Amino acid sequence: MFTPSLMTTSSQDINWIDRVENLFLRFGIKSITMDDVAADLGISKKTLYQMVESKDDLVIKVLEQHISREKSKCLNLASKAPNALEEIFIILDSNSQEMAQMKTNIVNDLQKYHRAGWEMIQKFHFDFVFKVIRENLLRGRKEGLYREDFDIDILAKLHLAAAFNLFDPDLFPDGANSKVVLLNEYMMHYLHGIVSPKGLTYLLKKKLS
Repeated sequence: MFTPSLMTTSSQDINWIDRVENLFLRFGIKSITMDDVAADLGISKKTLYQMVESKDDLVIKVLEQHISREKSKCLNLASKAPNALEEIFIILDSNSQEMAQMKTNIVNDLQKYHRAGWEMIQKFHFDFVFKVIRENLLRGRKEGLYREDFDIDILAKLHLAAAFNLFDPDLFPDGANSKVVLLNEYMMHYLHGIVSPKGLTYLLKKKLS
């Protein structure tokens, strides 16, 4: 997915992109300068600019790898789940680890300063993630775990919109709430709204186990 003239997909390239992604997650995107990136990688800024054209280009490369990894991870985890609810719990557990170290203002930084990156994230969510949510809802209905009396497309879109709000620094500033607690509270609210009586029994047993 990387631009051939600038980047290959060797493990060495992926490793340095991982390091830049970790910087963005921990400190936000706007606050990290190209000098910070070069220093963290142990290279000169001149060398860094031989690898990427600009900070915008760097953000795009980080997002390309992030999206590719998230797609593979999500599909792999979903395939291992015995039912729709377990699929959500498995993915939730995986996402909680990343949420724990993520700055709330990352989405805000993308919206304000890196529009191309923000559009990539939106496309990823409203295409791929929407499809994953929709398929989970359909699966849950077939398994008798989810209610039959809601519009699947509307609910999937509401779920996506609410997930973005978790990263609104005005609603949830850094330090006010644990990211993991915030994610878990929201997901329990979501699940209680969609489960059938059978699904509720399963959910309560899961919470107690």
